[in-house]
Amino acid sequence: MAELNEPLTERELEVVRLVAEGLSNKEIGARLFVSPNTVRVHLRNIFAKLGAQSRTEVTIIAVRNGWVKVEAVPPALPQEDEFSPRPSSEEVQTALAEAASAAPPQPVPVAPDPLPPAPLAVWQRVALVGILAFSVALTVWAVRDVRLLVVAQPQVANFDDLLTSSSTIAEPTAVAVEDSRWFARASIRSARARAATAVVNGRLYIIGGEVNGQPAREVLVYEPQADAWREGPAKPTPTMNAGAAALGNVIYVPGGTLAGQLVSSQFEALDLERQAWMRLADLPIPLAGHAVAAAQGQIVVAGGRTSNGLNDRVLSFDPASGKWKLLSLLPTPRSQLALIVLGERLFAIGGYDGQRELATCEYLDLQQMTWARCAPMLSPRGGLGVAEMDGQLYAIGGGIVGYIGFNERYDPIVDRWWPVEMPAQRMGEWRNMSVARIDYRIYAVGGSTRGVLLSDNYAYEGFSRRVFLPILQSLSNPQP
Repeated sequence: MAELNEPLTERELEVVRLVAEGLSNKEIGARLFVSPNTVRVHLRNIFAKLGAQSRTEVTIIAVRNGWVKVEAVPPALPQEDEFSPRPSSEEVQTALAEAASAAPPQPVPVAPDPLPPAPLAVWQRVALVGILAFSVALTVWAVRDVRLLVVAQPQVANFDDLLTSSSTIAEPTAVAVEDSRWFARASIRSARARAATAVVNGRLYIIGGEVNGQPAREVLVYEPQADAWREGPAKPTPTMNAGAAALGNVIYVPGGTLAGQLVSSQFEALDLERQAWMRLADLPIPLAGHAVAAAQGQIVVAGGRTSNGLNDRVLSFDPASGKWKLLSLLPTPRSQLALIVLGERLFAIGGYDGQRELATCEYLDLQQMTWARCAPMLSPRGGLGVAEMDGQLYAIGGGIVGYIGFNERYDPIVDRWWPVEMPAQRMGEWRNMSVARIDYRIYAVGGSTRGVLLSDNYAYEGFSRRVFLPILQSLSNPQP
């Protein structure tokens, strides 16, 4: 993932120059013999590295660094649907004039071409061949299961409300995706959204959800190693718009929406050792569209909607005593949010307040029991999913009332969000899917887009899968 002030590559510098000429993504792709999707990936990296928010800013930075001349810049830049709106001719020329007359700039680094390595000794060549052979074998193993992504043909429909049903099911079609770290895995058996989700012992559990417009009892279990689904014990009460969290070998599923759009206070849990469900103490209030997480041996429930409006209570359940208590109050009441623990902080991210999606990021310090704000997301998101990987948070999907063109990654050290690619076929509206991390992959299963239920199972490959071979550098630069 590109970082601020990271050097541009030569190819990225080519893209910058073509952006400054006023070319669209399609025209840049034609000039460089790559697809528009590849150009979008380059632009995301360029924006992140330069800290730019628009094509105009990229052009200004290019002028300041002497990569292009003002005479080569057109009077206005083309509008791109996933970036900033098109600026006026006057705005572009005023900004460029100021950039050209500004004080000598601090140069933005460009990655140099590597120097040719020194000749290798015979033993070094043998070692290098062995390492390369190992790398090739590992690469073949890593991509052996990569398939064509299965995506739904969009159907035009009104945005469904917070807790209403969307019963259309997508007809799958194969689409090739290039330059992406998202890969298609085995599709879930039936298209669904708004399901409860948990991970136990490296397995992904999808519980209930909306299937054919109605709440479901079905429990499906995904085995990543086999890339296969199987059935688990069916939930006693059909439910959708519920959340789930696991403690040990028990998955807890409080609340949700029942048949007839009734908001439920029922609390059921699946004991995986006994492969049986049990009924626990009801929620203090009926809730749906809430978020659930496990924190400090407790099950925590935040946000959601009651029969009378939005819920501002944060509740916790103690499995030892079997009782609920009020843990705190949510600073920004909303539903369709995500709740996740990172270190000693319980993050409440995104959501929907009944009229608009929110970019809100708040966290509860679990030691001090006080709330604080974190940097808001780059885009408002409701019906999103959040997963942790490598100490950072990944916000996936959203789009209840707004367009979503990328996912996001949150770095708690610098308190900043960064753009992350999303499957090209899911840009726009991709929400109420099941999101969870298993090992070095983040899975996003099902969900809906434009009122169409999905059966997709996408996996995002994390950095932990990359293999670094520092020995290569020492071999090519032997010490005396």
